[in-house]
Amino acid sequence: MPPQIAGEWNGTFESSWGVLPVRATLRSEYSPSISGEFRIDGQRASGTVSGFLETRDRYSGTMFWGSLTISYRTASGEMCQSESLFNATGGSASEKAVFFSTEGFPKGNCPDLPTKVRITLRR
Repeated sequence: MPPQIAGEWNGTFESSWGVLPVRATLRSEYSPSISGEFRIDGQRASGTVSGFLETRDRYSGTMFWGSLTISYRTASGEMCQSESLFNATGGSASEKAVFFSTEGFPKGNCPDLPTKVRITLRR
């Protein structure tokens, strides 16, 4: 059974942009799927998370499979959005910590994207 991850989370967004504070709201309305939004403090960047939680057994923990998006205003003032690849995005989840990672966001129109992204959330 997947852990209860619904609710408010705080943590860090580590990437080529540096280590930045992040806040997230996660939902798990239809187990084992999860969805949610995150906002990077001070950067005016936000994004979404969507995917599935998989618990193989009680010893291996719960893994995340899915994708992340990121959106922000470009230097010209336009809003852009880019998405990570499903097969290159992963993570793990427990009742006290959630972790997402991706190499980058190759699908979309955002310039100067963060790479080697690691989002760590805690309650």
